[in-house]
Amino acid sequence: MTEISHPGYDGHDGRRDQAVVVRAAQAGDQRALDALVAEYLPLIYNIVGRALDAPADTDDVVQEVMLQMIRDVRTVRDPEAFRSWLVAIAMRQVRRHWRVRRGAPATGGIEGLEETALLADPGADFVDLTITVLCLSGQRQEAAEATRWLDADDRQLVSLWWLEVAGRLTRAELAAAMELPMPQAAVRVQRMKARLEVARAVVRALGALPRCPDLNTALHGWDGRPTGLWRKRIARHVRTCEGCGGVPEDTVPAERLLADLALLPVPPLLLGLLTAGAAGGGAGSTAGNDLATASVRHTVRAGRAASRAARVGGISVGKTAVLLSAVLVLVTGTAAYTLGLLGQDRRTARTVSAAASARATSHPEPSATRSTPTRSARPKPTPKASPKAAAPKPATEKRTAVTSTKLPVRAAFYYPWYSENFTPGGSKYTPSAGKYDVDDPATVERQIKDMRYGGLQAGISSWWGAGKREDKRLPLLMSEGARLGFSWTVYYENEAYGDPSSTTIRKDLEYLRKYSDQNTWLHVDGKPVIFVYGGGGDGCAVATRWAQANKTEGYYVVLKVFGGYKGCADQPQGWHQYASGLDIQKGYSAILSPGFWKNTDDKPTVPRDLDKFRRDAATVADSGEPFQLVVTYNEWGEGTAVESSTDWPSSSGHGAYMDILHKAFAAHPR
Repeated sequence: MTEISHPGYDGHDGRRDQAVVVRAAQAGDQRALDALVAEYLPLIYNIVGRALDAPADTDDVVQEVMLQMIRDVRTVRDPEAFRSWLVAIAMRQVRRHWRVRRGAPATGGIEGLEETALLADPGADFVDLTITVLCLSGQRQEAAEATRWLDADDRQLVSLWWLEVAGRLTRAELAAAMELPMPQAAVRVQRMKARLEVARAVVRALGALPRCPDLNTALHGWDGRPTGLWRKRIARHVRTCEGCGGVPEDTVPAERLLADLALLPVPPLLLGLLTAGAAGGGAGSTAGNDLATASVRHTVRAGRAASRAARVGGISVGKTAVLLSAVLVLVTGTAAYTLGLLGQDRRTARTVSAAASARATSHPEPSATRSTPTRSARPKPTPKASPKAAAPKPATEKRTAVTSTKLPVRAAFYYPWYSENFTPGGSKYTPSAGKYDVDDPATVERQIKDMRYGGLQAGISSWWGAGKREDKRLPLLMSEGARLGFSWTVYYENEAYGDPSSTTIRKDLEYLRKYSDQNTWLHVDGKPVIFVYGGGGDGCAVATRWAQANKTEGYYVVLKVFGGYKGCADQPQGWHQYASGLDIQKGYSAILSPGFWKNTDDKPTVPRDLDKFRRDAATVADSGEPFQLVVTYNEWGEGTAVESSTDWPSSSGHGAYMDILHKAFAAHPR
């Protein structure tokens, strides 16, 4: 039996039996109703969030559940079964949502664009939120990501089972919520657990470094979104592949991984539900309940609009909290709530703001058992559920004026994979800064100053898609770049490990507008620059897909060269090579690299030679090519880094290679 803590109401020890509180609420005690809402809102939010794959709809379903609880609490015949009753309501609302969703026509117009924008926000993804807020890593992260691969029915069941193994629901409550007899519920749970283990194997295979070549072949045509069909296809490969099918000896059962996890905190805009009782005038009051329903729905809609405005207009999370408080004043007239939010609850607002900032700029994908990503066997991060791009912008929309960098542009390829990739054996070299962390602003500041010292105007940061660790680290790179007068762009990696459709590419370009519309993003001729990595078997089809995707987006696309690239009918704005040495593509780019020594090799493929690097730097600086590129600033796993190391220190503190670049580019000004 659940006990509810409600200071100032529940007696001298701060606790009161659930049934007593429910009976008090049924009798019209407003404080008891407030206690029930406060106690059960986090539970319902977590159940609904994990059961749905439409994050933007979670708050709507949650508010319907809580409003039904407020309206119908008097109808509960057995107060001791209140939690079972409420969880059953939540699951019925989830199933109702799915039925409506399946039968609804495609959304259009402005509302459709707004909804798409909400769905596109990687921060809104409930699995990603779980991983980030609860700081999941290793097998816990694997189990959470595996839930994306479950079908809708299993996802609904896992939302309850997750809380059962965490001790927050009983098996009887799970069965009641699923409207199944206990034996049948047990069978359903066992089948769901089996499919979850299959999904974990899928996540493990997709995240393997390097990935199985046969699996890459089997993934041809996959758009990166988890679906039941692709789960079955990938699982079929895993079962028959010796490399992918092995189960690690240290694999922990999912129920043990989830047993001690906390509930995710309820987002601020849903906290308006806590005032529903005050606005409604007590449980059982028809007029009051109508007012409660209208006010809470209005509050949540207004809160969502404020959040959307924050994303679109650049309003900070702190300002959004103030907007929400103002909305609550206007809608509910509850001055006490507003004073609470702006006064004693300001600490909560600061915590939410800090969590949102951390989610946007940090939280890598740590894995001590994985090897460092390499260019010859690059990782493709584990797919997230529906990594959608932001809503298309109308063609007539006027974008913010930006400052273009004059040619030639001197830039270095940059990898935001650290500190987690400084695992034992992660590199043959040791950075002078030690195992640094690119989530630390001081590290990014040092690196930008280092690249500027080397005569570089921009960094080309590895990017694997919306919501991935590289994407989450872009905000810090951009903010420090803006402060220090340094530009950033991204290296679009997925092209090398598949053939993304022009639609997928366009959505990624649309998503990147959140960064590329900023002045800090590298622009040439008024267009945001993007570099695209490529595979060994690429041909003109790559150029055609990018040309089609870029028709409405207006990026300055710089593709990686391949044999016969100059003869392609569709030409991008630029071409570049990525190699471990000197290379000049006349009219397009010139590159240099210090060498190549992969962390898994016994000896270097291309040995380092400072004298050769000095000659190559002079050649590149004197080439006059539009893009003069360094491969790389800090790819430590392949040994191509020019960032300072204990193996090549210098009196300047920047290292021997950066000293060479400093002198070469200074001798050949742009």
